[in-house]
Amino acid sequence: MAMDEAERRRRAMEMLREGRRPSEVASELGRSREWLAKWRRRFEGAGTAGLREQSRAHLTHPQTTPARIVRAVLAARDRLTRRRGRQRFAGSGADAVAWELELAGVRPLPARRTIERILQRAGKTARAAPIAHERSGGTYPAPRAEGPGDLQQSDLVGPRHLRGPSGPLRFYAFHTVDVGGGGIATWQGPDKSAASFCHYLITVAWARLGLPLIWQLDNEIAVGGFPGKPFTQTVRLALLLGVEVRFIPQGEPGRNADIESFNALWQVRVLRRFSTPSLATLATVSGRFERWFMHERPHPKLSLAKHGTRFPGALLERRNDALPHIPAGFSLERYRDAEGELHLPLARGRISWVRRADERGNLGVMGRRLPLGQAAANEYAVATLSTARGDLAVHLAGGGVKLFAAPMKERVVQPLRRGGR
Repeated sequence: MAMDEAERRRRAMEMLREGRRPSEVASELGRSREWLAKWRRRFEGAGTAGLREQSRAHLTHPQTTPARIVRAVLAARDRLTRRRGRQRFAGSGADAVAWELELAGVRPLPARRTIERILQRAGKTARAAPIAHERSGGTYPAPRAEGPGDLQQSDLVGPRHLRGPSGPLRFYAFHTVDVGGGGIATWQGPDKSAASFCHYLITVAWARLGLPLIWQLDNEIAVGGFPGKPFTQTVRLALLLGVEVRFIPQGEPGRNADIESFNALWQVRVLRRFSTPSLATLATVSGRFERWFMHERPHPKLSLAKHGTRFPGALLERRNDALPHIPAGFSLERYRDAEGELHLPLARGRISWVRRADERGNLGVMGRRLPLGQAAANEYAVATLSTARGDLAVHLAGGGVKLFAAPMKERVVQPLRRGGR
């Protein structure tokens, strides 16, 4: 059966994603390399919507976009801007509207540039007020994230409940965002234990995204532990694999804005959009959303000029070989006892806490109050524990460093891989 032009374009993008050479793709489809380059540019700029033939009609002609499409775009935008609480992170721009239209079954689905024009003409393109960081003040020591693997943020969503055939089904959602590369990894499990978190990291997040230089989290007990007892199984796993762990200030979720944004996006566009009576069904729907996010949604932080693509999935594929990965043959089973409990060793590495000193210049970390001096009052500082040296190095806002003894009370082993690239 002959392939129509639209199918030929889609097939071309699939072949490129599979790693086929452009000359080979063009030859097999009976088209020129110029033709392939044209549609590749459109695909990288607008996703599958960019593969449609663009109208040659004047853009301001009243029939360029059907009135029903305009109404659907504006209605979707209005729904998104009415979100409250943490749902405000989900966004209301062109790509958010496009996903709303996709789920609503609107056809033909307008390109993002068309959506942007509709919103602009209706005066609905004003940016939302920036989300204020709780207890803002002073310079916040945010880590740099220039590309994939520099910084990952993880978080838990839950408990949430599904309406199963036998009654409510309780679950937790585990999410990770690669801040520099835009990649994501999701999983849903029955509990939020450290063992479940470790399982998620090994089989999902770090298996797909690679190991990060810095892994940033909030202060969830399953990961951060209790004051004075920071060596949870989750933290031990990160150190064992050469990953630096970093905790944001307590009560300031906005410092993990990328993962908070994704949490809200996932709940709005997956959990509340679909009826999923089981975790298996939810995993299928979530997987569909994840593929869309990685391969069809142009990421606002990625550009063709800097990254060569606007799609996190394509960027991850290109740079995958340069990223550190879980060592071959690694398994959590090696560290389980007869009852199945995890007992990971403590490895050499670094754990950092970003905290704000009180009005007297004291910093609360690891169940201790570290005196930094009056000059540090109400300023952010980064306290970094070295399990190799057994000390806490507190990096002050003014550039100084104060050292405090923090001897380890157990044997410290070598990590399975060195941190860094």
